[in-house]
Amino acid sequence: MVIGKNIGEYRILARTRLGECGSVYKAVHIQQRQTYALKLLKGSFDTANPSHILFLEKLKLAEKLDHPHIARLYSLESHGEFHVIPMEFVYGQNLSEKISEGPSTFEFVMKIGIQAAGSLIFAHEMGVVHERITSNNLIFSAEGHLKILDFGMSDVPVELEAPEPENDIYSTYYFQPVKPPLSRFAYLSPEQVKGNPADTRSDLFSLGVILYELLLGGFLFEGTKLEDLYRQILQRDLPRLSRIRADASPGWSKILRALLEKDPSQRYPTARDLMSDLQRVRDGYSLDRPCFRSKNQPISRRSFMRHFIGEREE
Repeated sequence: MVIGKNIGEYRILARTRLGECGSVYKAVHIQQRQTYALKLLKGSFDTANPSHILFLEKLKLAEKLDHPHIARLYSLESHGEFHVIPMEFVYGQNLSEKISEGPSTFEFVMKIGIQAAGSLIFAHEMGVVHERITSNNLIFSAEGHLKILDFGMSDVPVELEAPEPENDIYSTYYFQPVKPPLSRFAYLSPEQVKGNPADTRSDLFSLGVILYELLLGGFLFEGTKLEDLYRQILQRDLPRLSRIRADASPGWSKILRALLEKDPSQRYPTARDLMSDLQRVRDGYSLDRPCFRSKNQPISRRSFMRHFIGEREE
């Protein structure tokens, strides 16, 4: 049990639901009198272990991400038996809770989309891919702004995870069940499910799922078994937005379709392209096609069947 104890200069206050990277604690830095979210690791880093090296490299890159819509991650610290990763503590509501409350307004979802796209432009152009964007690590802060958590935390080596506390009297209040079930995997892109490396387009797929869920007021991919969940991600087509939201504009439908293409080559290639189309729809302009697609660009067989053989969105 670490709650109520000091680790270095940090006083551990409670477990918290922030993010998707396992057990995280709310703590106060005694000298600074500043609240942090702390990820605790235990054990020795092996400089000959490729997974340890990769994780440390990703942490170093993530430390450089100073953006208003990205929760700051600070340098790894070592205190006795623990390694500590201090992160910005964000007060607010995670988007999984917002989704479970019912359909959101297009104005709210547009705000989330534009702020998320802006943060991904910044991160991707710094060479950082999140790899594990979920509705649990997107927080709508108390100040009314989006914050993306867990950059650099996608590949924490299992052997370094600090053990979960047993008989934790604080868990019932501070660590409620995560929605949807298996949420850490429910936002993976099809290429990640197939075992391929994530890239910028993978983050955009994950964001597309969240934007759609906000408009739907429910979760797209659910299941208690990973194989069922992965089958949905690989095979299930996006439900027609116009069927569930009569007020949906054709522009919104085209943006979501392009975000959620199964084939990454048919998806938005960059967050800048996504931002351009979101701003166009926000400002009331029509969207004949996503900005990255030319009139003569070939489309996948899946897209052809969907758009021309009775699966057309509008």
